[in-house]
Amino acid sequence: MAVAAPADTGDLVRLVRWAAERSTPLIPRGAGSGMPGGNVGPGVVVDLTHGFRAPPVVDAERRTIRAAAGLTYRDVNGAAVAHGLRLPPDPSSGAFCTVGGMVATNAAGSRSHKYGAVRAWVNGLSFVTADGEAGHSGTAAPRHRKTAAEERFEAEVVPWLRSAGPALERARPATRKNSSGYHFAATDDALVRELLVGSEGTLALITDVEFRLAPLPEEPSTLLVTLRSLDDIAPAIAALEPFQPAAIELLDRTYLDFVRAAAASRVPAETEAVLLVEFEHVAQEAAGALAAVASSTVFAASAEAASRLWELRHLASPILAGLPDGLRSLQVVEDGCVPLARLSEYIGGLRRIAADLAFEIVIFGHAGDGHVHANLLADVRAADLAARLERCLGETSELQIALGGTTAGEHGDGRLRAGWLEPRCGATYVAACRRVKHAFDPGGILNPGVKLPDPGGPTITAERLKVGAGAPAVPEKVAQALREIERTAAYGLSRLDLLQP
Repeated sequence: MAVAAPADTGDLVRLVRWAAERSTPLIPRGAGSGMPGGNVGPGVVVDLTHGFRAPPVVDAERRTIRAAAGLTYRDVNGAAVAHGLRLPPDPSSGAFCTVGGMVATNAAGSRSHKYGAVRAWVNGLSFVTADGEAGHSGTAAPRHRKTAAEERFEAEVVPWLRSAGPALERARPATRKNSSGYHFAATDDALVRELLVGSEGTLALITDVEFRLAPLPEEPSTLLVTLRSLDDIAPAIAALEPFQPAAIELLDRTYLDFVRAAAASRVPAETEAVLLVEFEHVAQEAAGALAAVASSTVFAASAEAASRLWELRHLASPILAGLPDGLRSLQVVEDGCVPLARLSEYIGGLRRIAADLAFEIVIFGHAGDGHVHANLLADVRAADLAARLERCLGETSELQIALGGTTAGEHGDGRLRAGWLEPRCGATYVAACRRVKHAFDPGGILNPGVKLPDPGGPTITAERLKVGAGAPAVPEKVAQALREIERTAAYGLSRLDLLQP
């Protein structure tokens, strides 16, 4: 329908009140790097990257940083590093993903094995509700009058949540990470703050965040581990745990095959999986603990040597960027997380489902959390593309649920996975989410269809894909520019600028 670029909180308040009066949906958007469709939809797209860019404010003594929603992770972490501090959750999109987007999806990254997702690092936040009121939760601002949305929530929903507490707790997946559904905190003073983190713009629009910070590591080191079997992943991680790794990253055989020409000299030909392990101290003895399961190990104590090992993790990007236009990397089943003991089953299942549906698949991710990303390589000219993608999403989601996992580890539900919330969590949990949604957004104007699905129809149709014969038509100049953004990961570029003559 339109794009709005509010300059500040007052501007955003006026926009929301205008939308509420007209029952017009608002779709909050940061850098647009989110994958499950939480930042697109019918209505007015609210681009929060033009305003909300005040310089971050570091309080080194308190180890906190105050950051506007339009700033990037790189902006925030760069300001913290100048004080010998950092924000530990480190999304791979950190060069361009925004503070608002990180908080809205409860983003994580490679170091989540030690530090968890971003929710654990949010002290407080400022927001605008669906009623067009500015609010605050936690320590992001001085004490304030509660918004009407908070009052409705506390009066109408909190007592019900407390009575349903045991059932809601049972609905949570037994995984180390989860960004699906709403998060119900155990204590009343944290309830609103923790609900808004991970809510994907469906309850309020985040404008400002205060994060906790941690000291920079003094002596980081890296270990590269090759494994002959998927069944060796869980024992290898168990052997590494006493050495307190910050990150345990996985490169599956499908990834190694994809980058084989560039990686041939780095890993043995029979390798089924590679683990890249980061420590925040010198942990050379960790290699010895893997003698029973690893086929080889390489340890790096210097920054230069570690960088050479981590190059293996980055080999796919230039290859993906160079794919011909008819072949694209699609993120449809990219965020599943399962209990660590079931990880090898999950990877094997992903390989099988992709092969059955004639997709090449590239699997990598955060092994220490049982969380992997899977890119499907697809011929977008195929007439049955949407139908096969829908089947792939369905079969993969069923597999994730059967293994006790979640469909969304760190990217959120978006529109893509919203329909799988009830099969995974049950009717009581979804009823709780709908009560929360109604209290915060009674008119249903904030990102409708995200988190909680709109009824009817398959998730994936040819018309909903950004590629293929049924994709919406856009001017050729814009289409070429969007393709270049995808090729170069230049998501920090404003899409509005593409419309300039």
